Amino acid sequence: MDSESGDILAIFDLGTNTFNLLVRDALGQVLRSEKLPVKLGAGGLRADEIAPDAEERAIAAMHQHKAWAQEVGATRGYAFATSAMRSTHNGADVAARIERETGIPVNIIDGDQEARFIAAGVAQAWPERDEVRLIMDIGGGSTEFILLDGTEVLYAESFALGVTRLVEKFQPSDPMTAEDARRINAHMNEVLAPLWKWLNHVPCRCLIGSSGSFDTLFNVVAGAHERPALDLGAFRATFDLTELPEQLHHLIESSKAVRLLMPGMLEMRADTLQVSALQIQLILDRLNPNTMLLSGYALKEGVWSSLQEPQCPWRASWL
Repeated sequence: MDSESGDILAIFDLGTNTFNLLVRDALGQVLRSEKLPVKLGAGGLRADEIAPDAEERAIAAMHQHKAWAQEVGATRGYAFATSAMRSTHNGADVAARIERETGIPVNIIDGDQEARFIAAGVAQAWPERDEVRLIMDIGGGSTEFILLDGTEVLYAESFALGVTRLVEKFQPSDPMTAEDARRINAHMNEVLAPLWKWLNHVPCRCLIGSSGSFDTLFNVVAGAHERPALDLGAFRATFDLTELPEQLHHLIESSKAVRLLMPGMLEMRADTLQVSALQIQLILDRLNPNTMLLSGYALKEGVWSSLQEPQCPWRASWL
């Protein structure tokens, strides 16, 4: 194992929309969990670059996350960057600047590694599930799909279908028109052809959503039915599939102003949750699941599992 016994590990998940922090002790107890909206892809993904203002938000968020990690005694830090940094021409430069200014090296991972981390994180939330199940993780720059049977990964792929990337590419109006939805759906259908082939041959009736989009969707559905949101610290839940179609339809047709007023809506999700809803509806139409689950655990929890292995290749820093 890379970390010494007793280390308190800080894991920094540098996503396209959000920078997440997870601090766990040697026994896996969560000491701190935070997220900051960074919108790393805003204004730049169409040109395959991280815009200057987004870079400054990233630097500020990393300084804040490092301070929070140090407050609870983190001794070692691991940072992982995903779609925005790996797909932009200046992503490596932004990662290098983060290391210079915070002392924390950034591991830029490919889509396959990202999917493996997500699968390991979801397994911590739903260890008892062993039927064929499809994990879906919607990010800002990419969406990952992992098809599992028991503990065996049948298929895993990362697609450049993150919601920020789609908004940047298609520039839908507010609210999104039927033509906007048609164009985005046509693009997603084409890009997801490899996934459709697998689902045509492997029956799957269980969908597990593992991202902030699914957390917010769960809370918006709960709010629409006057139920409380997820408890703070809750890491899993079950969707009511009878309630979803109406809410997804409402989100897809809503304006940002309307979304901001929805009970359960996070302000940082209001710009893109209508596109998340469009993507989730596309998968539901193809899969026709009888079970849909929420996993609050994803990449950063999967990273933590990886760090418990005897051989750990990831760059880290002492905090």
